[in-house]
Amino acid sequence: MASDKSRKRVVKRYGDMPDKWDDWHVRLPDPKEQLRVIDLYHRSDSKSKSDFVRARLLGEHFKVITVDKFAVDYYRKLSELTTQVHKIGTTYSQVVRLMRLYATEKSVKASL
Repeated sequence: MASDKSRKRVVKRYGDMPDKWDDWHVRLPDPKEQLRVIDLYHRSDSKSKSDFVRARLLGEHFKVITVDKFAVDYYRKLSELTTQVHKIGTTYSQVVRLMRLYATEKSVKASL
């Protein structure tokens, strides 16, 4: 039980709170569980470990950010391909416009 002096300080600052509810210690004896919790914490967007644990205990929603390196590489290559197709279309349009301006229909048909 908390001493009367410390309880009065808590009551004065936060209002009436049950004894020792703010003093929690959690141990995870299994190393696999420890690594899993640490991994989840690092992937979450929590500002502190206590925020992360509080959200997990109270069932609040939280973000876990994952980056799939293969998907990022795929999107990058797909963007490059789209850019190249766009360049080809632009070049084709420019060639057709120039042929219409400077060439006759007979010479265009002969060159195709």
